[in-house]
Amino acid sequence: MFFRGNSNNFYLKVPIVSFLIFVGLFFISTIGYADIIINILAVNGTDQPKEKKISQYLPKELSREDILDTAGLNLDYDVEKGAFYVYGTVKLGPKKTKTFKVRVRDVWKIDKKEIDDIKAQIEASLKRIKGTEFYKVGQIKKESMFHQLDYILQEQEKYADDIEKRIDNYRIYSKEVERIRNNAVSVAYWRAKLPSAEKQKTINFVVEIENPYDVPYKTDKRYYLPSEVKPEHFIDTFGFDVRYDAKRGQPYLIKEEELKPKEKKKYVFEIIDIWHIPQEDIEDLKDRTRYAYRLLEHTEYADSAKYLVADIKKNLEAIEKSQKKKRNVNEHISAYRVNLKRFNRAKKDVETLESVLNAVRAELERSKLKNVLKRIRMFRGIVDVVRSVFKKPAENTAWKLITGIVVLVGVLTVVHFAIWAKRSKDVKIEDEEEEDEKAE
Repeated sequence: MFFRGNSNNFYLKVPIVSFLIFVGLFFISTIGYADIIINILAVNGTDQPKEKKISQYLPKELSREDILDTAGLNLDYDVEKGAFYVYGTVKLGPKKTKTFKVRVRDVWKIDKKEIDDIKAQIEASLKRIKGTEFYKVGQIKKESMFHQLDYILQEQEKYADDIEKRIDNYRIYSKEVERIRNNAVSVAYWRAKLPSAEKQKTINFVVEIENPYDVPYKTDKRYYLPSEVKPEHFIDTFGFDVRYDAKRGQPYLIKEEELKPKEKKKYVFEIIDIWHIPQEDIEDLKDRTRYAYRLLEHTEYADSAKYLVADIKKNLEAIEKSQKKKRNVNEHISAYRVNLKRFNRAKKDVETLESVLNAVRAELERSKLKNVLKRIRMFRGIVDVVRSVFKKPAENTAWKLITGIVVLVGVLTVVHFAIWAKRSKDVKIEDEEEEDEKAE
C-alpha cells in the first residue's frame, strides 16, 4: 500500500427580513486566557423604524454557570439541540445598529494540570507492570501517550489568542485527551500484550518520497495510516515519528528530510497485522454461549436463548469464513472492520445471554430462600404444638429444639445448593453440532 503522499473577531451573517444578525467572538484581553464576549449585532438596513424578535444559540460546551452576562437578553435552554440560547426584542431606528455583548467563561481550554495528572496515572500504571512481560510494550505506549498530550498542549498554546481556531481544536482534542485518560487507568490496556513479530503476520506499508526539482528540497510531509495503527505496532519506524491527527481521526508518519535534486527514497514499514479477530476470542464466545444455553434450554427463557444463540452463531461463522479468504491490504482492512462489528454484536448477545442466566439464578436463589423461611415458619408452628401437648416444656428445651431444626434446614439447603452447583459445573458439551441444531 502506498502513501503519496490573528484575528480576534469573526462574524456569522443570518438575514431576518430587513434585519441582519451578526455573531462574533473575541477576547476581552488579548494576552492569555480570559472571559469571552459573544457579540450579537442587530442591524436595521431599512429607512423605517423596526422592532423584531432576535434569538441566538450559544456554543454547546457552555453550562448555565458559564454564562456570566446576557446583556439584557433572556436566556433559555433548548432540550433538543442541547444548547442555551439568548433571545429578546430589539427596536431600531432607520439604518441603526445595536450590539448585545454576551459574556461567557472561556471553557475551550485543556487544563495543564489535568494533562499532568493523566501523565502521573500513566507513570503509575507503567510502574505496576514493571518486571512483567507487558513492560516493554508499556514503555512504547507511555512514550506515545506523552507525545500526544504534549502535542495537544502545544497546539492549544499556538492558538491562545485565536479563539475561533482554539474552539475548533478544543472540540477535536478534548476527545483525544479523554481517550488517553481512560487508557491511562485501564488495567486491560496496560496488560494487553502484542503478539511477537515472529508469531504474528505483518503487513508492509510503503512510503515513497521524491524530489521533483533540480535543487535540494526539504520536506516534512505527512503520510497517513489506517485509524487502528498505534506506534507500538511498528517493527521499525526508520526515524519517523508516529503522530495522531485528531481532526481526521488518523495516525500519520512524519519526518523532516532534505532530498538532493531528483532524489527518490523508499521506506517499507512492517506493521503487525492487527486487522483480524483472534480465533481464541471467537472460541471464548462460543464456549460462553454453549455453557449459558445448556443451563437455559429447559427454562421459560429457552426461546429467547435460542434466538440469541442463532444470531451469535451466524456472526461468528461469518467472521471465520471471512478471515479464511486471501485479500489485498485494502480489502483485508475493510473486511476486518466489518468483522469487528459482527464480533461486537456477538459479544453483546453473549453478555445478554449471561444476564438472562444470572436473572434465572437469582430467581432460583430467591425461591429457595422463600422455601427455607416457609419451613422455619412451619417448624415454629410445630414448636407451638409441642408446647401445648407437653404442657409447657422447659424454655431451654424449646430453644434447643428450634435451634436444631434451623440447623437441620440450613444443612439441607447447603447440600441442595452444592448438588445443584456441581451439576451445573459438570455439564459437558459433547456434541456441538447437536447443540447448534437445537439452537437453530
